[in-house]
Amino acid sequence: MAVMTNAGATRSARMIAALRKRWYIIVAAGIIAGMGTYALSTLITPIYHSTASMFFSLRAGDSGSDINQGSTYTQNQMLSFAQLATSAVVLDRVVNDLDDTVSERELRRLVTVTTPQNTVILDVGADTADRDLSAKIANSVAENLTKVVAEVAPVDSAGKSTVAARVIEPAVRAEFQSSPNKQRNALLGALLGVALAFLGFFLSIVFDTRVRSVAALRSMTNRPLLGIAERTSHKDDARPVTVRSPNGSAAERFRQIRAGLRFAAASHEMSIVAVTSSVPGEGKTMTALNLALVMAESKDRILLIDADLRRPRVADYLGLEGTVGLTTVLVGGVTVEDAVQRFGHTTLDVLAAGEVPPNPAELLASGPMRELIDQTRGEYDFVVVDTAPLLSVADASVIAQQADSTVVVADSSKVHQAQLMQTLDLLDSSGAHVSGVILNRVKPSSRRDSYYREYHQEPSKTKTGIHHRVWDKLWERIHLAWSISAERERAERLD
Repeated sequence: MAVMTNAGATRSARMIAALRKRWYIIVAAGIIAGMGTYALSTLITPIYHSTASMFFSLRAGDSGSDINQGSTYTQNQMLSFAQLATSAVVLDRVVNDLDDTVSERELRRLVTVTTPQNTVILDVGADTADRDLSAKIANSVAENLTKVVAEVAPVDSAGKSTVAARVIEPAVRAEFQSSPNKQRNALLGALLGVALAFLGFFLSIVFDTRVRSVAALRSMTNRPLLGIAERTSHKDDARPVTVRSPNGSAAERFRQIRAGLRFAAASHEMSIVAVTSSVPGEGKTMTALNLALVMAESKDRILLIDADLRRPRVADYLGLEGTVGLTTVLVGGVTVEDAVQRFGHTTLDVLAAGEVPPNPAELLASGPMRELIDQTRGEYDFVVVDTAPLLSVADASVIAQQADSTVVVADSSKVHQAQLMQTLDLLDSSGAHVSGVILNRVKPSSRRDSYYREYHQEPSKTKTGIHHRVWDKLWERIHLAWSISAERERAERLD
């Protein structure tokens, strides 16, 4: 129930954030829709409406009672008079008045008759594209109806019609078109455009099940969030962000993740960490590279192993030789010491993948692989193992069982919540320890601190060290507070 509530709150928060961020799309949709409907209205042939009003009364009756009865009788006959107005006996005369320019069938379509309730008033209206013709038709129908009523109504002893009908307000030439109403249509079109834009935002939020934010991640799992990695555009430079922009905010994010891992290591000893993801393309290799590089800033010896034997990329990103590596060591071709390559002037050693084998899963589950893991645990302070996506192949499950802990990379723009949950469940079922989740490719804030830009232009080793330590301490305190809260919630659920 709590998860459903959190998911609903997260969805609402995402909706509000989307509206704040993309409000101009809703405004543009309203403006475009309003202008479009106005333009369409101008293309439609204008219709002009003219109305002639008639009054009906009963001639007979001298006393008040007779007059009242006559008025009641006339009101009861108004529906009959309305039907008479559109009958052939009236319309044939109208056709003659118009010199046969309009047929009787067309007149039935053009003429409207209305009778206000509880009155003896009858309104004859005509709607045509010619404002003069509308007035002429309405007046002709009213005049001929007066004559026909006198002919068909009952007569008195003197032979005169007992019902009198007369035109009290003749139809006049319309000054403005009655339809289409351009202003009203434009307003309705604008409102429809805004409503459709709102609906589009709502549906995009409802049907988008990707892990878009930290709130979305925490609404679906209690796993620790080790940190977030910003989305970066490297264009022609494919190197890790900690190499091409070591003093930027994106690099600082990985130093925060390093602090998160240090805190996680306080409750679970880990010197070997596997890095995986749910599906391909989530950036887990680049995350492993950046994590290893920031670890090398403060550790004596760091080793990065490319154990993604399906699509090895570590050597390509770092510009190292990739033909000799992990597979070469596992088949006994060379020793680990001979296969390892030092990256630049850092303390980072890299063990590339080597040649792509035909049986990666079997090779990773072999005895030599377990021996290699044990050997590196004793020789290095920290080992990062890049593995294949968990939902694609079984390689990651094999490595996760051998490593001390596993870090799951979740691309905020790609992975869906069901996929991430399945990944975490698979790791749990395999007995692997999960340190937490790294939310990758999060769009950086528009309010980026100018400190990073200035600092990037004028790097200073002293400032770098102080800044890194401040971030590490701050992040450790945040993780400590969040973990205590998560443990308390978990204990309450167990109780």
